[in-house]
Amino acid sequence: MMVVAGETSGDAHAAKVIRALLEKKKDLKVFGMGGPRMAEAGMEVREDLTRQALIGVWEVLRHYPAIRRRFKQCEKWLKEEKPDLLLLVDFPGFNLRLAQKAHALGVKVCYYIAPKTWAWNEKRVQVLREVVDRLLVIFPFEKGYFKKHGITAHYVGNPLLEEMDLSPVKREAVLEQNGISPSHFPLVCVMPGSRKGEIAKIWPLFLRASRLFAKACPDAAFIVPKPQGLAHKDYRGLKPSDTLYFVEAPAEAMRKVCDVAWVKSGTSTLEMALLKIPMVVAYKVAALTGFLAKRFIKVKYVSLVNLLAGKAVVAELLQERAKPRRLVAETLRLLEKGEYRTGQLYEFGQIKKSISNPPNASQNAAEEILKLLGYSIRKSDLKI
Repeated sequence: MMVVAGETSGDAHAAKVIRALLEKKKDLKVFGMGGPRMAEAGMEVREDLTRQALIGVWEVLRHYPAIRRRFKQCEKWLKEEKPDLLLLVDFPGFNLRLAQKAHALGVKVCYYIAPKTWAWNEKRVQVLREVVDRLLVIFPFEKGYFKKHGITAHYVGNPLLEEMDLSPVKREAVLEQNGISPSHFPLVCVMPGSRKGEIAKIWPLFLRASRLFAKACPDAAFIVPKPQGLAHKDYRGLKPSDTLYFVEAPAEAMRKVCDVAWVKSGTSTLEMALLKIPMVVAYKVAALTGFLAKRFIKVKYVSLVNLLAGKAVVAELLQERAKPRRLVAETLRLLEKGEYRTGQLYEFGQIKKSISNPPNASQNAAEEILKLLGYSIRKSDLKI
């Protein structure tokens, strides 16, 4: 079986599925492109796709030769090694084209974590319908959406619920373990993304906002979970006077004790909702990418929290609206502990309920994959 997953989140989600597959079928050969977690799970990772995650049209164009080389390599493996199945995880810009190649070569295709065609680029639905043998989705509403487009999607649950530790922690103990004074208030979790391109665009906004916020709240401190693959030098412009604490991601215990969060739009917004941390969402991309996004994005909201709630639960500061003063103003509103804050927390609880059934997304995904491979299994046989 060949697997392709890009970016840090895809690596994490794919790793859980691979581990579940190999628990049941130890002789299953799994190879392809992915990341370190997939390698740890037992896959032969022939190239790491998590080292250079790209955002925006310009970045893709700049790195097109490398992208083309990787694509040709995957195509070669499909032709020469003829895997029984190609498992694609998220990463639609690359993986949808690869799905077309695999289909043309007679290789079965399973797609886990569907492209967000309900948000933009709906023409991709036709490609999914034509070349994907089994589509596994992670949000409840996606099953109905794809059904309207003639695709039978299998909702397997959301993998974040099995990857995250949602148990409570003691604030003072966590802060002491990380060398942070409990006298700091508020604690602001700062999450500008997991990719260098995102950091370059969003970090300057968060850094300027932190200095502005510190003037209004002198006892504040800022917790920055640093994703794997990013170095301290990627966070430019730091001064000795900045009250910033960098911790190794996922840093769930540290995130739980924060009072509010600044989050780059993406999966992190759902993570913080599950941890019940009120937040402000921000996102900035290159001007060309932003211009194209305005033309093609079909949904009213961009953050997963608002999309799942179907309304504006958290503030979204996008592109020209992403200003330090606006970010600080929204944060101060959340710290007032009035209806704005309690409203967010209530909706976070509702979102968690909506994605909690069925549990064990990776196990369910593995079961669907084995069915496609022709194995007859019982769900109780799969253990993670």
